Amino acid sequence: MGLDDYVHYLCYADYDDESISKLLGKPHNCSSPKPSMLDFNMPSITIPSLTGEVTLTRTVTNVGPVDSVYRPVVEPPLGIELERNPKTLVFGSNITKVTFGVRVRTSHRVNSDYYFGSLGWTDGVHNITIPVSVRTKILRNYV
Repeated sequence: MGLDDYVHYLCYADYDDESISKLLGKPHNCSSPKPSMLDFNMPSITIPSLTGEVTLTRTVTNVGPVDSVYRPVVEPPLGIELERNPKTLVFGSNITKVTFGVRVRTSHRVNSDYYFGSLGWTDGVHNITIPVSVRTKILRNYV
């Protein structure tokens, strides 16, 4: 996580622009609409109220050899589909950080408790594991 991730969190948590600007020592304006906590670049993924599907992003930094290629190792939570884009993470001499998207979709048709799994990446030697927890919330309109 970097400075931008912490600023992203402060905006999400409703800190005002003036307070964030004082903290940073330079002017800052939070985006509108407010950023999603799902895109806060944490080394885990938690979705407390999945109502169908959502796409989120993560950025990882290569600390292994140059020209590394990481392939996914997915253990999705029960009833949850995790689709990555891109399918592989490719690092090179000029590419040390890679951003990837994860589309998370539920097949549950009723509210669920949290289910747990993981999204991993491996180059055959190094392994990255991102814990995943998802709770499905089906919204109903009652008359």
